[in-house]
Amino acid sequence: MKIDKMPVSLKNGRFSIELSSLKLDNCKTRLIYGDKEDVLDDFNWKKLEATANKIRFEAKNNMGKWQLTFSIKDQDDISIDFGGTFSRDISKLKLVSLYAENIKADHLLQHGLKMGGCRSFLTKNIKKTEPFKSYFMQMITLKGKTTQLSHKMMQDNISSIGGGMVKNAIKTLCVQTEIGDVKKGQKAEANTLRIKTSSDGHELMNLWADENIEIKKEPKEVKVGWNSWDYYRWTITEDEVLKNAEFIKRDPVLSKYVKRIIVDDGWQYCYGEWEANPLFKSGMKSLADKITKMGFEPGLWFAPSIIEPHARIAQWDSWMLAKGESGLPALVFRCMERYGFVLDPSLPKVQKWIFELFKRYTEMGYKYFKLDFLESTLRAPVFANTKAVPRGKIVRKIVEQAYNAAAGKADILGCNYPFTAGNKFVDAARVSADIHAHWDSVCDNVFSIAARFWSNGKFWINDPDFTLCRGQQTSADKDINRLKPLLVCVKPDVKEYPPIFNTSIVEIKKKEVEVLLSLILISGGAINLSDDVTKLNKDGLELARKTLSAEVGEAGIPLDLFSSEKPSIWVQKLKNGKARMLFINWEEKQKEFSFDLAKNKMENISSASDFWDNKKIAIKSGRITTELKGHSCLLAELK
Repeated sequence: MKIDKMPVSLKNGRFSIELSSLKLDNCKTRLIYGDKEDVLDDFNWKKLEATANKIRFEAKNNMGKWQLTFSIKDQDDISIDFGGTFSRDISKLKLVSLYAENIKADHLLQHGLKMGGCRSFLTKNIKKTEPFKSYFMQMITLKGKTTQLSHKMMQDNISSIGGGMVKNAIKTLCVQTEIGDVKKGQKAEANTLRIKTSSDGHELMNLWADENIEIKKEPKEVKVGWNSWDYYRWTITEDEVLKNAEFIKRDPVLSKYVKRIIVDDGWQYCYGEWEANPLFKSGMKSLADKITKMGFEPGLWFAPSIIEPHARIAQWDSWMLAKGESGLPALVFRCMERYGFVLDPSLPKVQKWIFELFKRYTEMGYKYFKLDFLESTLRAPVFANTKAVPRGKIVRKIVEQAYNAAAGKADILGCNYPFTAGNKFVDAARVSADIHAHWDSVCDNVFSIAARFWSNGKFWINDPDFTLCRGQQTSADKDINRLKPLLVCVKPDVKEYPPIFNTSIVEIKKKEVEVLLSLILISGGAINLSDDVTKLNKDGLELARKTLSAEVGEAGIPLDLFSSEKPSIWVQKLKNGKARMLFINWEEKQKEFSFDLAKNKMENISSASDFWDNKKIAIKSGRITTELKGHSCLLAELK
């Protein structure tokens, strides 16, 4: 392709990049190293080679010899490679392939390493410096055009794109790859940074996804499940699991759609001792048999790499554990005030232990495994064999063993799963953070559901977390406020906590529940109930039945993903030319929404109805227009 103007220039040892909508002036490369994160940016770059599609620079300083290469596909598609050979030993190295300041921007979309971690920012609303940090891709929009800064998804050394935002601009932008310790004479390279600009940000994300699929899989059926966690947490018992399963089996609607009964955290003696505790008096093999006999697939939760201090591995076989900087095993895991060591998956004997664990439970009849806290493994500073298993592949070794042990007999869900581990060994992946039956939680989770549309049905089944139906207006549960999960975080010397710490985190109205359930449906991903379904009232049960019986569509596209703080206008393809449209009013006050069918290439749509109340929706002059009260939505079925 002919390039009218070279997008890269060099002046006084610094480089500038000018795309059609984004300009990065006076950019630097950097080394960040050592315990104090010292910075070296003394690179007096000199041009080595220049062609129409490639510019190479070289530099030399007291750290070594360096190369910087720009590969230019066209005016709005360039790649940057940065690396070199070290002249001395360096610890805790990070290679910064791009550092820039004062970049104009209207909107930023941040992308997390694992579930959650996505945020959307309108820079005009930023009042003080706001940090951001992305993995795989960072989307920057200015004047209707979106620029994508991206790395490949599968990485040996993990890269990030971060910095700080101020009003109408990015104050600092730093693109770095974590290398670790290097020796004199060793070569090190940052992951290739690609920068692309387009007027279609959704297409940029889809193209990136197409280029980063590790393995193409046949799309799997989205099997509806019931999971114990959100309602019961660590109070779950065998009797409560069976009570919910029996209720679902008797229900004329739920029984048609629920295929799985999943026992989450709370069944085991401890993390690292994967045997039934006394609340599961018949044992896990017996429970699997009972669930199977009812016509469901049994599923089970594991945190396969976490080892609590009183587990026998921690007491007797500490050689299996990843190490701290001291060379001794360290308590790197912490969640809900539970602490733990982590296994070292770079060791073949640890890999075998994980394989045997999942082989045993597969043979018991379990058809689904939820693998949690996977990213926590990476908090350990030292693994024994990072040459054979680099840090970016550590978690992959965990899921690989579980997947191979299941041998096609059980599906694998990766939870807290770093996407650097690829898509080969998981069937589903959590994309949102933990959901709660609370409006604030719904608001926090919309970003990650919206920003991961590109992966659903292509990499895996997206799991937007639980399909919750209970709230004060949708439950007949007298104990709805009894369980108070945040009390574990209360410290004895803190004098005051927000009121939510002494609640069940259940504070959601029926209309707000409809917003959550609409997001679950529009995601096109996994559907897993997680209430005590026996205690839902008539309205709560109707919400559950309607959600489960709805057609599963493709991943919904948030049309305002690059122009809003919370995506509020979505479209979703269904079969046979049908579609869904979703409006969400995140605000407190009433708000008008309008949707132009022709503008969105939906001219053939001739009728619309409200999914939740089945009422017809008027289409006037090719538009759907409605007024929505605060904290409510319109999920429309279009034909």
